[in-house]
Amino acid sequence: MIVYDTLSELESYLGPFPEIGVIISVLDRSLPYEAGPGRYDTPEKSDVIYYVDEFLSSSFGFAPEIFSGKRVMEIALDGEEMISVSGSVFRMGEGSFLIYEGDEDVKRGLSWAIPGHVKAVRFIF
Repeated sequence: MIVYDTLSELESYLGPFPEIGVIISVLDRSLPYEAGPGRYDTPEKSDVIYYVDEFLSSSFGFAPEIFSGKRVMEIALDGEEMISVSGSVFRMGEGSFLIYEGDEDVKRGLSWAIPGHVKAVRFIF
């Protein structure tokens, strides 16, 4: 299952993804926006962890880690990139999010024009 939407609609996904409550709490406190690149646990000590990434997008992109048996929620914090998930391509701009299964064939950091700086967060749950 793949979900692609904007953060303004995030609360509407609490039913199928109850972990989004923790994600909303983390975002409301601006934790990923202020954090540097790295892996973080949520303050609630839940099963949700997150990675803050900063990179330069390119025409080649890169393959992220595989999280078998988990879901991944990607959120663009700053800049723009394209993400390919099992052959479908999604244009990620500030405030957009994408949820997919952690063992999908994914390529991140793709640019559609000139390379640009991107800051993104990936929640794993």
